[in-house]
Parts: sequence; structure tokens; C-alpha cells
Amino acid sequence: MMRDGDQIRTGFGRALTLFGVLLLAIWVAAAIDGGLSQTWLAKRLGRLGEKSNGEGLLRVAAATRHEAATSGLIGRLEVPRLNLSVYVLEGIGGTALRRGVGHVPGTPFPGERGNVGLAGHRDTYFRKLHGIAPGDTVRLTTPDGAFTYQVDSILIVRPSRGDLLRPDRRVGLTLVTCYPFHYVGPAPDRFVVLAQPTMSIAADAGSGGGSRHGLSSGFVSGGSE
Repeated sequence: MMRDGDQIRTGFGRALTLFGVLLLAIWVAAAIDGGLSQTWLAKRLGRLGEKSNGEGLLRVAAATRHEAATSGLIGRLEVPRLNLSVYVLEGIGGTALRRGVGHVPGTPFPGERGNVGLAGHRDTYFRKLHGIAPGDTVRLTTPDGAFTYQVDSILIVRPSRGDLLRPDRRVGLTLVTCYPFHYVGPAPDRFVVLAQPTMSIAADAGSGGGSRHGLSSGFVSGGSE
């Protein structure tokens, strides 16, 4: 006959097993949802067709804004040296970051004058960012065209550094994820990549005018674990 202590240990072991199976099922479901979403976004952008805007800035990224409001698609983010290619959606909520990289609300859309903010999970779509380095090329392809940036600097900061995403006269791209990459649980810091536009976009930016977009939320906090 099984003793009371053995019964407790057996029950506890079964509970842990069931909990592990549940967690695995949730992870598998999230991975499938993300994969299907990335495939759908790729087809969607393909149907829209790739445009060329001559690398100049846009007064308003009208096509991208319309697409973001209807389907949520922003475009495709690529870092060729890292073999990183991921589709970007509007917003940084749980669903958006499960399905791709999120465009931070309140920051300019790709192609517009100002500081474009993108956030992603460190253990999924932005996992490869740990290998990024100054000088790397970052490319954003959207319904309005393709825009190329070069990584300028990499920062490790506290979540309170909301100033890194505030609208200003800087024309560039800011990528944000949590740090350290292999930290267990909610990571305490943020890994920030600052990229400058290519020469042709930078020259166009010099014609004057800063971003008029207000940042509706603070610095990305828990949304990019």
C-alpha cells in the first residue's frame, strides 16, 4: 500500500507533468500562430508590390498608414548580415509581438521624418539582434517603398529611458528588445539599436522640419520580453 507521503509526491509529480504539458501546448500554439501570421503578412506585402521611392523621405507614409489601419501590416525588417527577416505589425501589444515585430505607436511610420520605433521579443523575432554591430545594414520594405539604415550605436539602458523614442529632429530607426537575451524571467534592462538613414535620406532630412508625431506611450517596458 502506498504511504501518504508517497501519494503526495506522486500527485505533486503528476501536477508538475501536467503543468509542463500545458506550458508546452501554449508555446506550440503561439509558435504556430506566429508562423502562420508571418506567412500571411509576407503574402500580403507581396500582393501590394514593392515600390521604389528613390530613398527620399515622405511627408506622410499614406500607403503604410492605410495598410496598418486595415490589416496591421507595416512591412518587412531585414538585417542581411544576421540573416534576420521578419514582418512588422502595428502596435506592441501581446498579439502583435507574438506574431512579429511591433511598430511603437506614436513614433513615425517608416519613410516619414523622425525616429521610427520598433520593438520585439528577445527570445523570438529579435533573438538574432544579440549579434548586431555598428555598420550593419537594416532595411525596411513597406507599402510606400524601401528604406535603408546603417547601425550607428548599441545601448544597454534601463526601461526608464523613454527619451530614446521621443519624437525629435533625428531621422533614424530605433530597435528595442529586453536584455540580457538569455535572462530567465522578466529582463531588467533594454537592448537598444540606433540606426541612421542612408546618405540620400539624410540629405533629404536636412531640408528642415522635425517630427510632429507624439509618442502615445512611454519607453517599451514589459512588452518586449
